[in-house]
Amino acid sequence: MKSLTHTIIEYQSFGIDDFIQQGFDEKQAKKFFNALESFAKEEKNKSFLGFNRNKLKAQNYVGIIQTSYGTLEILPKCFSKDSQPTQYLSKNQLKESYQIHLDSPQCLFQTIKDDQKEQDNQNLEKKLFINLLKTLKDSPFKHTHISSLSTSKIPLLEIFIQMFCNELLEVCKKGIRHDYIAIEDNRIYLKGKLLFSGQIRHNLIHKERFYTSSDEYIADIAPNRLIKSTLKLLSSKSTSSKTQMLINYGLEIFEEIPLSTNHKADFLSCTTSRHFSYYDTILSWCRLFLENQSFTPYSGESKAYALLFPMEKLFESYVAHMLKKSNPTLTIKTQSSEKYLLQKGESKVFLLKPDILIDNQGEKLILDTKWKIPDSNQDEKKNGISQADLYQMWAYATKFKAKEVWLIYPSCQRTKELKEQYQGEEWGHFLASKNLTFCQKVKLKIFFAPLPFY
Repeated sequence: MKSLTHTIIEYQSFGIDDFIQQGFDEKQAKKFFNALESFAKEEKNKSFLGFNRNKLKAQNYVGIIQTSYGTLEILPKCFSKDSQPTQYLSKNQLKESYQIHLDSPQCLFQTIKDDQKEQDNQNLEKKLFINLLKTLKDSPFKHTHISSLSTSKIPLLEIFIQMFCNELLEVCKKGIRHDYIAIEDNRIYLKGKLLFSGQIRHNLIHKERFYTSSDEYIADIAPNRLIKSTLKLLSSKSTSSKTQMLINYGLEIFEEIPLSTNHKADFLSCTTSRHFSYYDTILSWCRLFLENQSFTPYSGESKAYALLFPMEKLFESYVAHMLKKSNPTLTIKTQSSEKYLLQKGESKVFLLKPDILIDNQGEKLILDTKWKIPDSNQDEKKNGISQADLYQMWAYATKFKAKEVWLIYPSCQRTKELKEQYQGEEWGHFLASKNLTFCQKVKLKIFFAPLPFY
């Protein structure tokens, strides 16, 4: 049966007919849809796929869901009819556009002229997704070189697996890790330390044997077992002959290493060492594949295999990454400061944790990223800002005593008109309260962040 890969974007509905239109037979299309439906019905998976009449509907998570009958790819929603990208900027242009000039009214995302560049539109959603993944903190994507991979025709899961295999090849070039492990064994010769309790228990009759413990320098250690287990898992997930060849090569290298029988215990026993720091990235990949640690609460109880990422997290991570990279002299923190709205005794409720906090010589700026397009249907005076977002920014400004708060949206065709409308305007202010008295003026600004489509 031919493997089916169906690609959609965020919030897109799909059904059996959509699979059939791709040229696959009706029987496989029904089995694929039923498998995805079973996945969606699990309580912990309802935030990933929703129901829309006789169809399923993607939510705000992007990534892959693989079943026995096919793979569903969910990519960022950024290329619908009314949201074509306005700019195709190079890496240097993107870096320049994220430089903050606090003495300028338009202090962000205003340094690049809005000149259209020619770009191949094929699979730009996939390229955007991968470039956003590269900015995730403490993830294997951050340290993996993927520019040489052709993403246009390769399924998303195969891209991930090839990234893992390429990283594994780099590890093998530097040498498979060995370590001294205490091995207890009933030997015919004396080696290491004699264990009297074991000697009495095992060799009360066999006086010619020695039950000893000795340190042996071997490759059968937790990191290598996890790599072997990951290779074994991926060999059952990959449908590409090229990828299978890379996996089989890795399995040959780790042929004498046993599989991990307890992933959680082995991950806990993985110790960091400056001599083997090159193992850090490959172990992050192992954790991603073996424990589905892709920033989701995916339970893994169904037969489907999922690697899913919330788009809000990806956009926030990218904006923070670019701001830090482009403004090395500023103190920029992400999700690090916490305050609560209410406190009763020792109990604290209503956590406030802004996406990005900038400290400019004691003056604080709060930045909140929104992976959505401002609502142009709202009252013109509201400038497309939702009431809930405004309340949230007011709470941030009050608790963190910020002088400015910024709302950051992705830059696309629909936001181009809003951007032109906002540019040059003196932004309205809103009042933050302290001790129930309106006494502090806080400036609100809106910016549109260019995205990486290279």
